[in-house]
Amino acid sequence: MMTAIWFVLVAVAALFFGFGIGYFIRKSIAEAKISSAEEAAAQIVENAKKEAEALKKETVLEAKDEIHRIRAEAEKETRERRNEIQRQERRLLQKRRIAG
Repeated sequence: MMTAIWFVLVAVAALFFGFGIGYFIRKSIAEAKISSAEEAAAQIVENAKKEAEALKKETVLEAKDEIHRIRAEAEKETRERRNEIQRQERRLLQKRRIAG
């Protein structure tokens, strides 16, 4: 009878001990997963920031190239108009010389 009581007490103690160890193991695994997920999230955010910065630099560079292209085109048009005006002025002067 005493042996049966000791057996039951040991079994109950082992059960509580097993549940306690199981709880702490599960808790440790969950904390490790959370930590891993937080690290992964931080890495994703860091990569997104780097990608956004690279995209920003690329966009600024493209905008500068576009400004340069437009400026060069405007300067070319201005030269062409100036040349055309000079040609017209020369023609007018020639007509005045011929007429005058």
